[in-house]
Amino acid sequence: MIDFFSVWSLIRASGFLAYFFMTLSLAFGLLNSLSIMKKKKAVLLIYHQTSSWFGLLTIVFHMTLIWKDTYVPYSLTELFIPFFAKNAPFLSAFGTIAFYLFLLVIGTSDFFITKLGRERWKKIHMAVIPAWVMMVVHGLAIGTDSSKSWALSIYAAGIILIIVLVLFRFVDSLLLRQSSQANKNNKSKI
Repeated sequence: MIDFFSVWSLIRASGFLAYFFMTLSLAFGLLNSLSIMKKKKAVLLIYHQTSSWFGLLTIVFHMTLIWKDTYVPYSLTELFIPFFAKNAPFLSAFGTIAFYLFLLVIGTSDFFITKLGRERWKKIHMAVIPAWVMMVVHGLAIGTDSSKSWALSIYAAGIILIIVLVLFRFVDSLLLRQSSQANKNNKSKI
């Protein structure tokens, strides 16, 4: 029987939990950007921010456990400098880079948004997409449970959710642009 509270089990569980929270945060952020959600923006923003902080803290917990693991130990250098890990250097780097990108996005959103200005902040905020993709690749490729059907189902559900919401966001922005253009054309005729 596997010891549920072993470091190894907690590393795996924290990886999936981080994926869950960051996927949830991205989903709430995408929902918040849809024009039909105007009345729910405040609530969605709270969910978006809360799940992102839980995700970031879970990633830090995941990294701490990996550092303390005795089976496949990582040094602090291997954890914090991309491509320095002895175990799967490229795939480990994806996890490290994703962590830094999430940290950048969350940090600038909660502490520096007014200093950066909305346009610069928005450009930085888009780094969450490659961060999330790198996290998915990291988990799928280096995770010990990734080949199991239950794990693949968890990843697939999150990936499908995000793809659908990105498509909704794309269509929503196209419709808003067309509506705005039609309003400009109507005003110019008057």
